[in-house]
Amino acid sequence: MNDRPIGVFDSGVGGLTVLKRFAEELPNENYIYFGDTARIPYGEKTRAQLFDIVVEILDWFKYKNIKAVIMACNTSSAVVLEEIKNNYDFPIFGLIQPTAEYIAYSDIKKVGVIATTATVNSKAYSKAINKFSSDIEVIETACPGLVEIVENNKIQTYEAKDLVIRYIMPFIEEKVEKIILGCTHYPYLSEIINSITVRDDLLVDPGEHLTLKVAEDLIALDLLNSSSIPLQKGKKEFFVSSSTEMFSKVGRNFYKDIEDVKQIDIKSELSNLACYTKMSLVFGKPAKPDFP
Repeated sequence: MNDRPIGVFDSGVGGLTVLKRFAEELPNENYIYFGDTARIPYGEKTRAQLFDIVVEILDWFKYKNIKAVIMACNTSSAVVLEEIKNNYDFPIFGLIQPTAEYIAYSDIKKVGVIATTATVNSKAYSKAINKFSSDIEVIETACPGLVEIVENNKIQTYEAKDLVIRYIMPFIEEKVEKIILGCTHYPYLSEIINSITVRDDLLVDPGEHLTLKVAEDLIALDLLNSSSIPLQKGKKEFFVSSSTEMFSKVGRNFYKDIEDVKQIDIKSELSNLACYTKMSLVFGKPAKPDFP
């Protein structure tokens, strides 16, 4: 039995689309979710900025004694995962590889990707898919503004529909066979996209394929929580870096089981932890910092 939690993070509510799938597929697991709402959107940040942000979050998760981390963010998965995944003593999973394998081994010749600017500039989906199958044409389009539409709770607006039409119609004209939702915020917009394309089989949600991959790996690594004790399974904790109220309001549009969201300052927590560690080495163990 391993009842340590799984860490899940994103820049905001988008990663809840991934958490929901994990909670359904692996309901026994305990989860700690962090939405970095103070630094959203990740998709417009530089590689150096993203690296520093992700290191902070992973260091904080390490303090929380997690057993694995889910990068429920395509941007961080695309830009920094490969550089950082071997720096920690727990597995770190990203969204892109499992989806690339699914596309490569299916009978698809042309696929579209809608994603953030940073993800598209990295060409992470093109590279990952073509690594398995060079015959597949991958068309990637940056979609600035969609993350903000979701985070500001403007999904059911004309502004949202107009923006989605602008980004989706070129894919229809290109006759792509699938469109990958290359940002975890975009499943919130699935209904709008389906109404425009008049298809319900066009979209690929990377969260689905990541969930199956992680489930397999946790079994192989003997990390599944097999506890039958109610207090040791199925727990979820939610943390954000700003605006607990907005996170809860918007997040419940997709994932109803949000409660008791806490706002934290990761930099301060890590600083306090460093002081605690230093004092422990010099004076013996002082009282442990009372973090959320």
